Order: sequence, then structure tokens, then C-alpha cells
Amino acid sequence: MSRGRHSGLGRKSKGTRRFARLHPALRGLPFVAVVVGYLLLPGTWQWQHAATLAAVHDNIVEQVEITAPAGDPALTARLAAASTGSQAAPIILTYHDIDYRGDKYTVSPESFAAQMQLIHDAGWTTLTSAQIRAWVRGEPLPPHSVMITFDDGARGVWKYADPILARNNQHAAAFIITGFVGTHAPYYLTWSELAELSASGRWDLEAHTHLGHVRVPSDASGGMEPFLTTMQYLPDQHRVETQEEYQARVLGDLSECKHQFLVHGLPEPSLFAFPFSAHDDDPAGTGILKNLVTSLYDAGMLDQADATSVTTSDQRAQGNIARMDVTADVTPDTLADRLISASPLEPAAAQPLLDTEQWMTSEQQATEVTIDDGRLVLDPGPGQDLSLQYARYRSSMWTNYTVSADIGTFEYSGDGTTTGLTVLVGDSRDEVQLSVSSSAYQVTQGYYSPTDVGSGELPSATTYHAVISVTPDQVVVTIDDNIVATVPVQTDRPHETAGGISVSAHRERDDSPVPAISNLTIT
Repeated sequence: MSRGRHSGLGRKSKGTRRFARLHPALRGLPFVAVVVGYLLLPGTWQWQHAATLAAVHDNIVEQVEITAPAGDPALTARLAAASTGSQAAPIILTYHDIDYRGDKYTVSPESFAAQMQLIHDAGWTTLTSAQIRAWVRGEPLPPHSVMITFDDGARGVWKYADPILARNNQHAAAFIITGFVGTHAPYYLTWSELAELSASGRWDLEAHTHLGHVRVPSDASGGMEPFLTTMQYLPDQHRVETQEEYQARVLGDLSECKHQFLVHGLPEPSLFAFPFSAHDDDPAGTGILKNLVTSLYDAGMLDQADATSVTTSDQRAQGNIARMDVTADVTPDTLADRLISASPLEPAAAQPLLDTEQWMTSEQQATEVTIDDGRLVLDPGPGQDLSLQYARYRSSMWTNYTVSADIGTFEYSGDGTTTGLTVLVGDSRDEVQLSVSSSAYQVTQGYYSPTDVGSGELPSATTYHAVISVTPDQVVVTIDDNIVATVPVQTDRPHETAGGISVSAHRERDDSPVPAISNLTIT
């Protein structure tokens, strides 16, 4: 997502959640008709106006060298020691501008210099767009790597950020609103500056719409909503545009954005950043926006502010990749904490009964857990349910692992206690849950509408030994050395089936025994 500097460009609300070919769903739409349809819309004068301003202000400002303040050796060592692994999602940081304006989404040059120096001194690699595209195709990422991105194309990228990156031999990507290039001088980068950045080899230039980083009328009462996810209200016609008009308008903008790179002799962009991170409010639930973006770009980039965020299999299934916003209040310590918390964990290195700080609630909130004599005690209370996920961010791309545990504690048949173990958590389509009571089990697949894929009776016992093995093709569930379910999983494309583990518990009555899990291991 990105943030416009001027009110006319639309401030971002953080709470919102290939020109070469078209998606099959769009092939029936004549391209010429689409573009002509878009050009007939009110955006025409904006294109011409932006082009005029860009020509007037196409001068290159002087770059400024910023010296990084002295770093903390202990902090550098802590980041250098962060976990890493092959079953990993990319860690991506999003900046908006580097300057001294003092607003939340403008990072000072000294702060940016300190953050890049920390990443450099800790031995972390800065990723290129080509490496992200390779990851999308299934190739692993380099260990200890992070992608540095900038949204909007503000001039601080050239003036302050580029010299800092050059000093550290670091790489970054800038997502450009092509219709705003050279406008609102001196705020936006010019085409000359963009050409210099591209020629340096330090920068990838990517897409952030042409003139679509705005809000448009959504109703007759003056409501304004993001360009990409809104069926626009047409006041002169006293109606909301049709789906065909919406599709033509959005496709016209996305295509023109890509075209502007080629017109100005720049490499064709392959990644797209959603303005305002608006992507999941697709009009009428048609899937038009997803199909348009995936037909033109290799991936859509999302954003999350004030929190750790890494890509999940559900996001990849939609063609998207997660990023974390870096705001003015982020210190080197804060940045290190977020990079470490997003760093991938190899299954064999997981210690769920020792790394107690890695557990989160189902609402993704940190929580304290009780370990009693080597057992993870799960007490939701009478009539209540409890679900905890382990290392949520660090396990989001696990595709090959085995989890085993002794599940209990039961007293007799019908005692009202149920204990669960789930794999591929975060993959709403393929996650597999094993639920066990004192004399029965059930295996389900899927999160929102779970399907029963195996159930049956068990000999009465206080605990049961469960093993769940996950591979890219299937999940095998074993109870006391007996296979009770073999569940195929879908692997259409890389990273669309993946996830970690969670545990769950239910107590029906006051006298129901408290669930517990012991000998919980992951290999």
C-alpha cells in the first residue's frame, strides 16, 4: 500500500484490509474496446495534465550523503544470529519516503541510514525483483535475506535513499505511480531520475498504478473509496458503473502503467503494489481485480503496518505477497525485532515446549502458555474452546515436516474433553485437524467448511500418541502406530499449500478433565 503526500492523492487508511498476455477469463474482452472505454472516462484530462507537469519538472535534484550513526554491536550480533531456513517466505520491508517532514510514513534519512547499516553489518542480503520472481516459481531464497521496497515514487528515494544503498552495496525496488511522475514538484521522482536509478543496477522499478492511486466516488452522497476496489459512481449519469465499465477502467489503468515504463525506455515491471493495500474488497465478489492483476504481473504486493507480517499460502493462492511497513517511529531495535520474528524456522529446529514465547492465540495475539512437568496444559474453561498456534510467522511456508505428540488427558468415555492437533495452519483450503476424545477421533480438512476425511472409535485410554506427517502431496495421520487417514493436498503452484501447527482443546463441563499435550516435537 502507499500513501499520497497531498490530500488530493488520498491518504491511506491502514485499517483496510503481462501486458504480454491476458488472463483466460479476460480473453473475450476486446483490448481496443477496453482501452478506448477507459480513455472516454474522466481520467483523460488527468493523463494529459500529469504528462505536462512531468515535462516541466523533469530535472534531477542533487543527492545528499547521510552518515549512519554508530550502531549497537549487540543488536547487530542478535540480528546476525536470527534463524533462517529453506522453507521460507520472503521478508519484505516497505518505505514510502525518506525526508524530514515528520509524518508517520516519512522516515528520516538518519533513521533509514541506521536501519540499512544494521542490515548490512548483520550480513543480511537485500533481494532483487528477479529473486522474488524465482521464489514465486518455487526456488528457495538466500538465507538471511530481506527485500527493501518503496511505494509511490517520492523524491527522497533519489535524494537520500540511493546514496545510502550505494554505500552499503544494497538493492531496492521502487513501485511507481507512473501518472504522477514529475508532478507536485519537488515531491515525485522524474523520469530522468528513474532512468538514473534503473541504470545504477541498485534498483528495480515496479508498478503502482498509472492514475489509480486515488479514491473515487462510490455513491451519490459523496463517499470516496479506493480506485481499484470500487464500482465508481458516475454523478453525471446518476448511477454506478457496470462490471464491464469497472473492468475496462481498471484494466486501462494497469495496462497504461506498464506501458509508461516501456515508453520511457525502462524495463517492463513484473510486480504490482496495491494502493492502500486495497485488494480484497473486489466489487460484487467477481474476482475481476485478482484476474486483472495476475494476468499482467507475477505478484501483487500487500502491506501491514505496526506489526510483523509474512506471506501465507492463502495469500499466494490469491497471487499476493506480504510486506511490512516501516514508519517514522521504527527504531533499529524495533526493526531487528520484526526481522527476527519473521525469520523462518526450520521444522527440525522447532522446540514448541521450550520456545513458549512463540505461541499465539487464534486471534494472532501473543499469549502465555502453561508448561507443567513437560506438558503443555490447555485449559479453556468449562464450556469453552482454546486454540494456540506455534511460530505463526516463522512456519508459514512449511511444506515438509512431521509433528508428534501424546494427546490427553482423558478419564473415561464421554468425559467431555477433546484435544486437537492441526497441521498446515494458515492454509484454509488444505489444513488438516485431528481431534481426539477418550474413545474416538475425527480428522477434517479445510478451515472454513471442514470436510470429514476420517473418523472412528479408539480403545479407552488417558492419552494417545499421534503422528502427523506432511509432504507436498499428502498428510498422513497416525494414532498409536495405526494410520487413520491419508489426506491428499492440492499443490497447483509453489507456496499455495503450506503452513505450521496449532493445538486446540475443549472442556464441556466443570468436571471435564483439563486437556494437555506432552512430548510435542516437530521434525
